Amino acid sequence: MKNKFSILIGLFAIASAVWFLVLSQRPGRILEADFLDVGQGDAILIKTPKGQTMLIDGGPGNKVLEKLGKYLSPIKKRIDVILLTHPHADHVAGLIEILRRYDIGLVILNGADLKTDNYNQFLTAVRDNGAEVLIASAGDAVHFDENAEFDIISPDENSGGRVFNGKSEGFGANGNDVNDTSIVGKLIYGDFSILFTGDATFKIENRLLVYGDNLKSDILKVGHHGSKYSSSLSFLKAVSPKAAIVEVGAKNRYGHPSPATLSRFKMFNMNIFRTDRNGDIKVLSDGFTTNIYKEK
Repeated sequence: MKNKFSILIGLFAIASAVWFLVLSQRPGRILEADFLDVGQGDAILIKTPKGQTMLIDGGPGNKVLEKLGKYLSPIKKRIDVILLTHPHADHVAGLIEILRRYDIGLVILNGADLKTDNYNQFLTAVRDNGAEVLIASAGDAVHFDENAEFDIISPDENSGGRVFNGKSEGFGANGNDVNDTSIVGKLIYGDFSILFTGDATFKIENRLLVYGDNLKSDILKVGHHGSKYSSSLSFLKAVSPKAAIVEVGAKNRYGHPSPATLSRFKMFNMNIFRTDRNGDIKVLSDGFTTNIYKEK
């Protein structure tokens, strides 16, 4: 059955009634992905129909803790899976305190080692938490149930173990090496899918084109906050998303999302959502029909 895709644009206060109706009509069948407004960084919380939770990145600071307080039970302090796409501060810093406060089942890493205080603190927090650790490579998958899974398509097994010094923290030629170690993965639930790209640039996007139709996804989590060095025309054509979600901070110093990237989105007639303008962005799907809600 062809996936039906609809978008509802409205305030959370209004949409809450819709969420209740959707959930009450399809108990135990709704996948939820919350793209959290944490400033200039990524943080996405996934809740499966079976109640499992997965957090992809944690943003640049502790704002993510406030967000998790809204979307997770205050009693059950557990996250089943944490996936760090790559160790730059705007993805890893917020995870440090989460690891200190939550019981974590599994931590998925890309295998790159960035010599910074943030990443060292993160690794210490992982060790102290006692969570299981997986160094990801293409072909790995997290199977939540028979209908929901997260498939890892990058990096390949030869990318692990790379060491970067502190100069690779920043954006630019040095930082791009670390960006290209990003875990790229596809969340699949029935006929619905979201492609998560971390901060991968054109270089990695071009390598992924070998996947052909398997790249096609309903929603694209835009690479590198909408940088002009990500979301190439050939990659967008291969993914063919109906909506693009940009995790980006308001008035950030990098000029993200790039006007050039936004113009490429328009060429494909995508619906564009941005955390700097829309706040938290909620995606709900029963595996066939999908709705996207924005906070503002």
